Amino acid sequence: MIAKKNRLNLALEKNSAIFSRESSKFASSNSLLAYFRPNDQQLLASCLVPKTIFKKASKRNFYRRLLYSFLEKAILSKAFSLEKKIDLVIVLKRDFNTGTEVINLEKDFNRLLQKIENEISR
Repeated sequence: MIAKKNRLNLALEKNSAIFSRESSKFASSNSLLAYFRPNDQQLLASCLVPKTIFKKASKRNFYRRLLYSFLEKAILSKAFSLEKKIDLVIVLKRDFNTGTEVINLEKDFNRLLQKIENEISR
């Protein structure tokens, strides 16, 4: 899991504005959505799993932690950098197939990060 100082606090009104189309960019993959926008600090990320997918909090927390671990793995392998000055929110899609294997979700996550990289470099 990434350090708390690198997590985006969506309870703050200025951070929750990331979901508006005017202030941020959007990327999508088969199972994930990403909202991102530039900031003046470092990478601040948040991972969300909607209640509509999993009713039990333990399942939602499992998948949220899984997404954070994918992000941490990408950062450690230098595929994604903490030095990127963006706010990033990754959301598991509501039509997520709960039978999807973790390895497929990780591949999907890496594809999403690549799309984000391409958008940022434009």
